[in-house]
Amino acid sequence: MIMNFTFYHRPATRKFNYIPQFYVPEENKIPKSSNFNTDEFAERLHRNWNSKRQNKKKNTGNVKTIVWIVFILVLLIYIYYKLF
Repeated sequence: MIMNFTFYHRPATRKFNYIPQFYVPEENKIPKSSNFNTDEFAERLHRNWNSKRQNKKKNTGNVKTIVWIVFILVLLIYIYYKLF
């Protein structure tokens, strides 16, 4: 026997029942192309992902480098004025 109790009230989950007004299934279907090549699509998708990932890595590396250089310069200036 499992005792299911809580210390605070939890409301029931809300149900969502949306019925579109202007939806006609036959009209909104996109016809499949007979000349669609899944291998070519997968290769193009992987190339696109790789290029985006490499661009993201390059950009974040540059920003990190600039932030570190600015931080080190501020630290050196602070030490210089503190000592002299």
